[in-house]
Amino acid sequence: MWYWLFIKEKTNRYLVLADDQVTSKTRWILYQDNYELISDCKRSRKEAELYAEIYYGAKKLKLETRPITLKDACQFVDQNHRHHIGPQGHKFSIGLYDGDIIIGVIIAGRPVSRHQDNGITLEVTRCCVKEAYKNGISKLYAAVCKIAKVMGYKKVITYTLIEEPGVSMRSVNFLKVRTSAGGSWSSENRQRNDKHPTGKKLLWVREL
Repeated sequence: MWYWLFIKEKTNRYLVLADDQVTSKTRWILYQDNYELISDCKRSRKEAELYAEIYYGAKKLKLETRPITLKDACQFVDQNHRHHIGPQGHKFSIGLYDGDIIIGVIIAGRPVSRHQDNGITLEVTRCCVKEAYKNGISKLYAAVCKIAKVMGYKKVITYTLIEEPGVSMRSVNFLKVRTSAGGSWSSENRQRNDKHPTGKKLLWVREL
């Protein structure tokens, strides 16, 4: 496996990605975010990091979390999420930044299911991070759990599509509880247009 080294001159920060993490979309995102491809043939992540630090004096990319309004968070979701649009409301939202560029958001609110909505359970209703910065997902989930605990919540839940691996959830101590049946929210009494996938989903839970 080869490793790719990208450096942003403005912040003098570097990002290293493995071959299997680099797609044409990833490269386009990094180009738009002002990263320059320095090398695509380093034999290890460590070799790429040392090259950036010794020859360019660059430091490893450090993503920062900041508060963000629901309006701005939803706008980011609408523009970048693969299969969801922004939700109607939230308890709070967090943005993930690379310098002055927003590269991800997470939105937390009341559980969508009334069976989970007991006043002490918080649901992550949206998490969206640009493809090139996927490691930032776990940082956003960790931030939500920290804030939720301070607010007095006892549990944080979220759902993923059944085909998604859930690596980020496991890395911040979420447990896979069950597979939901999926289906439409529309009914005879309340007709709705489904704007999200209606297949089976995995329920993830973290006790606080």
